[in-house]
Amino acid sequence: MKKRMLALLLAGMMLLSATACDSREQPEVEEPEAPVETPAEPPKEEEKKPEEKPEEEEKEVELEIPDRKEQLKADIGKNPDIVGWLQIPDTKVDAPVVQGNDNNYYLRRTYYGENDKLGCYFADFEGTFGATADELMRNTVIYGHNIDYGAGAALFAPGANVGTDEVDEKDGERFSQLFHYADIEWAKEHPYLYFHMPEEELTWEVFAVSYVPTNFNYIQILKDSKVSKTEQITPEQMMTIVEGARARSEFDYDVEVNEDDKILTLSTCTYKFGKNSNIRFIIMAKLVTEDDTLVETANIIPNADKVAAK
Repeated sequence: MKKRMLALLLAGMMLLSATACDSREQPEVEEPEAPVETPAEPPKEEEKKPEEKPEEEEKEVELEIPDRKEQLKADIGKNPDIVGWLQIPDTKVDAPVVQGNDNNYYLRRTYYGENDKLGCYFADFEGTFGATADELMRNTVIYGHNIDYGAGAALFAPGANVGTDEVDEKDGERFSQLFHYADIEWAKEHPYLYFHMPEEELTWEVFAVSYVPTNFNYIQILKDSKVSKTEQITPEQMMTIVEGARARSEFDYDVEVNEDDKILTLSTCTYKFGKNSNIRFIIMAKLVTEDDTLVETANIIPNADKVAAK
């Protein structure tokens, strides 16, 4: 009986022990945390580079060069004194140029040798001419009258309009047309003029528009006319003329002129300083070569340091 009781007691204790074990708080099993998803960064926009503009091709300037070759040859057949053809765009200057044995014969004659008080365009008698530019001297000088119809009879009254540009009528005949170059806007739009030879069309780029005194020897062609009638001015003498014209120019031209160039000088009278003044109005241009870059408009500004004509 005691053994049975002991067995029952042991069985109860085992049952109690098992029950206690089942009711024990089990350690929490940590579930693995879900990985925190970092929001994906929006794809970076490719840095926009400034659009590269295609390089603009440098526009080639094309000049409308007047063709006077056939007309020039025909005129030379009528008068062998004709040496070339002068043409200035947008002016009345568009005619042959003659050369006499002196600077007086064509003063009051046409290029056919007929009497005419308006004269014609004539080259200085000391220059040389031929079929092409190679035969020109370093300084080619051409003269023409300033026919001032604008001021009329009042021009010759004492002191009339003296000191103003009004006395030089740019719409008159012959070299009155040169006074268009005294207008800076007009000058900008007309960087070139043309003096053709019988076998070669020549373009000249303006580099000075000046009032000059006659004691400035801008018409010098020969090195020393007392010594030689054929030896032309030296490169140094030519550059002295160029620099003197530039110093007196109404405008500063961005045109390079060097000792290897040939220049063209157009000369006429001016009444700006009085009827009998010793001042002349000149346009100077250099012969354009294949090494020169052509421009649509002249790069010029007023000459702030201009040497006064006196």
